[in-house]
Amino acid sequence: MQNNIGRPMSGESPSWYKNRPLSYIENEFTEELDDFAFLIESEKWFGDKSKHFRYRVDFIFMDARLIIELDGHDYHSTPEQLENDSKRQRYLSRSGFTVIRFTGREIVKDCASCISEVREIYNERMQRNPSKYRVMYIDYPFVCREIQDFLSFNRRLQENGSVTKKNLLPVSLDELLPYAVEWLHEKSHISAIVFYPPEYEDEIKHLDKTTKEYGKGEISISLVKDEFYSLMLGDHMVNFAHLFDEFMLVGDDPVYIEPFRSVLPSSLTTETVGSHEIKYLANGKLLRSGNENTSYIYEDLNYVRWQRLYYIIGASMGLSLHEM
Repeated sequence: MQNNIGRPMSGESPSWYKNRPLSYIENEFTEELDDFAFLIESEKWFGDKSKHFRYRVDFIFMDARLIIELDGHDYHSTPEQLENDSKRQRYLSRSGFTVIRFTGREIVKDCASCISEVREIYNERMQRNPSKYRVMYIDYPFVCREIQDFLSFNRRLQENGSVTKKNLLPVSLDELLPYAVEWLHEKSHISAIVFYPPEYEDEIKHLDKTTKEYGKGEISISLVKDEFYSLMLGDHMVNFAHLFDEFMLVGDDPVYIEPFRSVLPSSLTTETVGSHEIKYLANGKLLRSGNENTSYIYEDLNYVRWQRLYYIIGASMGLSLHEM
């Protein structure tokens, strides 16, 4: 297992890398930082050592999980370079960091304004000051199936008169997400990483690198498209585990059992509620199917706190509990 994928490395660079002096725009940016200079670090490497660390970032605020990239014309102008920049940004976003890019022209024209913008974004993130960094891994085909199943189930309830007739329509993922985190009791920054096969691209691609505000913080959405999306989800969960305090999984597939169990504590936590002792696996939550058809009921993941996705879907459609 590659334990350092996505991890910012301190003071290390791959053997093939030749240290270079600051470029003109990097020097201009650095000199304009003023009192901000002690908060920001440069020359951080991300990735797997056996693959040459993959990426070096220009500047990084570790406390705010904020990366600043300066795009000089000479190195960021060809179609190939622009494609590499896009891949790089997706990789860094999936590591739980927000990436801000400035062109060399912006730096040369008005570096002070660029620093002012960075300062504003930094202060906004630190004002939210999440007490925990959480990640939500989302199996998008599972969410789509559950939404359609819920609509079919609700239609049957309406037909037999169990609930009031309403014209319910499918909700989009970004409409659903705030209801999926209502149980949180403190401020959080949540990295929602959505895994899906290529055939879902058109309906979801507009959500990539977007942020959804909710009552207790923000949800940053990034997308991972792959034919073997469920395997990618498990690999990402294991390899990036060191970046997050708590893990949420929206999915219900046996392939997730081993990776999700591996990122949780090795032993159960005991909590006393009244006269009862409750044992559970801490630092995780499952948004899954019900006990009648879940893949996890006879596994250790049965000890993870969970919620049926049906109730979240219903709440996002404006239904009360008795209508679900």
